[in-house]
Amino acid sequence: MRVMTVVDKGSLRERYLRRLFNRFSNLAEASNESLRQSGIRQTCLLWAESFTFAGASACLLLIARLFPDYWYLSLVALLPFLARVYRASAMEALRLGFLLGFTFFLVSGLNSLPLTPFLSIAKILAGAALFAAFGGAVGWTRQRWGFNPTIVALLWVAFESGLTRLGFVSSMLGEAEFSGPFFHGLAALFGFLIISFIVVLCNSLIVAAIDKAISLAKARRFGRHTGERTWSLYSPNGFFAQKFYLVPEGRGPPAN
Repeated sequence: MRVMTVVDKGSLRERYLRRLFNRFSNLAEASNESLRQSGIRQTCLLWAESFTFAGASACLLLIARLFPDYWYLSLVALLPFLARVYRASAMEALRLGFLLGFTFFLVSGLNSLPLTPFLSIAKILAGAALFAAFGGAVGWTRQRWGFNPTIVALLWVAFESGLTRLGFVSSMLGEAEFSGPFFHGLAALFGFLIISFIVVLCNSLIVAAIDKAISLAKARRFGRHTGERTWSLYSPNGFFAQKFYLVPEGRGPPAN
């Protein structure tokens, strides 16, 4: 009888430990599943948020391209995209560029998609990849040197030149129906890419100016001290640096 009692107690203890282990396993699986679902949900939210900005820029580019009467929309077409890239990581900038290119070439190629589906899909994916490369390059340079409007404009010029040479588009911004002799004269002297450079540069400067104004407003609201800035023309620490390189003026110690 004593032996049977010992065996029963041991088996009960083993069953209890097994049940406890199963409960912990179920809890771990449930937590992993919830984490997996939250991660998927977070990823979907990130993609949706990126598409909001990239899709807005793509829509403005498409409207200006498909309806020449609304050419002026191309002047601000990249503002949503650059506003998001301004504080985005390199991976997010890559995602933004991909979504911008995918949306643009998908809508542009809807007419040819039923006729030549494989060629159209290849063009859409290749164009999206080039846009992603542009976005990734902007994000990488932003992390390395900060948001530099001049570098962003130069990257866009190189990107648009590549798109034109590869035959994806005749032009993105340079051949918009700009009115006025100023733009026509610039295009005649320096080519259509100078128009793209000016447009992207202005968009980048607007984004930087808006962010600067918001930062100053927040600093004044919370009573923080903000350093003074100067606005000379070509001085390394002046207007050119503030507008194109966003570098504050260096100051020495006060004189005795």
